[in-house]
Amino acid sequence: MKKIKSLKVSQCMIVKNEEKNIRQALSWGKEMMWEQIVVDTGSSDRTAAIAEELGAKVFTYEWTDNFAAAKNYAISQAQGDWIALLDADEYITKEDVRKIQKVLPELEEKGFDALSTGIQNLNDEGQVFSSGTQIRFFRNDPDIRYRRRIHEQLESVSGRKLRIGDATSELSIFHTGYQKKALEGKEKNGRNRKLLMAELEESPDDYEIMGYIGDDFLADGEKETAETWYRRSIQNLPSWIEDYDQRTAVTFTEFLRLLMEKEELTGDEVCLKEITKTYEKAVLLLPKEPDFDYLLGRFYAVKNETIKAQEHLEKALDKLNTYGCYNKAMLLAVNVLDAYEILVHCCYKSGQLEKCISYAVNYLKYNPYGMEVLYWFFKVLLPEGDVQANSDAQKQAVLEVLSKIYDLTLLKNKLFLIKTAEKAVGKDFSVFLLDRFFSPEEQRQLGL
Repeated sequence: MKKIKSLKVSQCMIVKNEEKNIRQALSWGKEMMWEQIVVDTGSSDRTAAIAEELGAKVFTYEWTDNFAAAKNYAISQAQGDWIALLDADEYITKEDVRKIQKVLPELEEKGFDALSTGIQNLNDEGQVFSSGTQIRFFRNDPDIRYRRRIHEQLESVSGRKLRIGDATSELSIFHTGYQKKALEGKEKNGRNRKLLMAELEESPDDYEIMGYIGDDFLADGEKETAETWYRRSIQNLPSWIEDYDQRTAVTFTEFLRLLMEKEELTGDEVCLKEITKTYEKAVLLLPKEPDFDYLLGRFYAVKNETIKAQEHLEKALDKLNTYGCYNKAMLLAVNVLDAYEILVHCCYKSGQLEKCISYAVNYLKYNPYGMEVLYWFFKVLLPEGDVQANSDAQKQAVLEVLSKIYDLTLLKNKLFLIKTAEKAVGKDFSVFLLDRFFSPEEQRQLGL
């Protein structure tokens, strides 16, 4: 068996006033980095000094309103075999660092140019609120460089198609840049808009830049203007795009969300027609993207159109399971449980009780304390007033299902099941559980 050689990895980053982040930025992957390169674009704090203290090679670069140029300068200083180019407000877990150390040599041996991973955006509570796909590890090759002033993308200078290894479901980058504490003192929007408009002036038909401009206005709360830019982007789309065009998927999803919000407030029939028309165009161009159906499913669930909601949500989950989340499913990937919860309600309302239970079990395996879902689970399996269904044999069968989901040695789980059962189907089953879980003496001590 051929031995896979070890690789020298150069960590590169461009920074400005990242004093709060620079220590973590240079420590998460220290064990795998052959060298660390920090390019400072004009910090007024101790960012550069701290980086030097930590052993990084620090370079000064005069900012030219061009992220791609700054990143390409950082890459040009690197001597390693591969580049790891993450921002200062991004990090990878120690477990994933170890995985990457094994993956990169394999990609090198197979002739890949880069590695695609997931990226998880964290809110102020440290929870993931959206996800996506990014390429932050790539071969140190003069033919691989960034383009665009902002929202820069890797490309081959010679025009060839880069070979990208897909590890989006196994590896993730965590991004803290959207947290309030990270945004304090940073004037990103004014700067971003200036760069976006400069890009658009050079390329007036660039539908991707139009989508980014829509994002920028939406971030500022200017929804009407954002809607205009998203509509303009969609109107400028070519007749065919790559099925992993994440930028266009975001444009469609944000535009759909704005239209849905407007329709829910006004009930405008014209708006509803535009939602349908936009959805149809979206799935025509990006048939593997599940987020469009996820959005439509939630929309129809709010409107109490159960059958339509169920149809779209099932399509969304099927696409996610079939095609994965490489450059797809930014919304659904972090809201799978939400989709299952809505499906539980829809199937109960439509009388599809077997499906209701199936979706409920799938949900509870990942979130056993979802009381609403467990409530409907009990409602289906132990319908009130049905003596046969509520026999001791049926109750025991339900308990056996619960034992496969819950650790019934834990007091917390026992009490949760008893409480939810009483709320859903009354005293009969909750007393059954009580007697199975606790002796009379234990019940007395617990005050049950």
